[in-house]
Amino acid sequence: MKRAVVAGNRRVEYTLIQASRRDVLFQALPEAGIRVYAPKYMRLRDIDAMVRERADQLAGMLRDVEARLEADRLAHPMADGTAIMVEGERKTLRLRRGARRTGRVEGDAYLLTLPDPDSDEAVRAAVKSTLSALALKRIRERLEYHVPRIGRAPGRVAIRDQKSRWGSCSQKGNVNFNWKLVMAPPPALDYVVVHELCHLYEFNHSPRFWALVARHMPDYEVWKKWLKAHGKELGV
Repeated sequence: MKRAVVAGNRRVEYTLIQASRRDVLFQALPEAGIRVYAPKYMRLRDIDAMVRERADQLAGMLRDVEARLEADRLAHPMADGTAIMVEGERKTLRLRRGARRTGRVEGDAYLLTLPDPDSDEAVRAAVKSTLSALALKRIRERLEYHVPRIGRAPGRVAIRDQKSRWGSCSQKGNVNFNWKLVMAPPPALDYVVVHELCHLYEFNHSPRFWALVARHMPDYEVWKKWLKAHGKELGV
């Protein structure tokens, strides 16, 4: 839920997520802004008041996140010759000028065509869009493989630029996947597909849920740990 409050002369916009929890958590995420996690029973006006009281602190959190993101971009420019990961393999980014954004693997290279290959921002956007398309293709392939085995099919399937999740499943059975999964080794992507399909039976992370995941992917813990250890290395 998107909300906003006014604190002095500052407008503070935030995303509210209410869940079964006891405390309130404030989080600043790159390009996603402020998120507030609060108990389901809390009144909206009380949550708004907490955000208003912390307006200066939250603004500082956002500045820190944006500064770290900018420093990382400067330290890792996206240009011809940059190394990027595609399906778990290191590829050399090769840029070409062209009217349409296209990307494909050719040997040890990822060939990227775009109108403005001299712009770091444009290259990042093109890498993201072309790899997102590849991610959707691979995820649909793995869904076709796993759905008959697990027994339930999702509703809508979408690729997202999620900041803190690899996948998500709604109570309606719609599933979202993080585009960065296509940069990881294929079994890591497979684990997230199985994970979300198992949520169609168990909408939780109970022992029964993890037993179901293990039944369909016995080595899931290897790839769960891999994403935890290396996930921050993925992206552009």
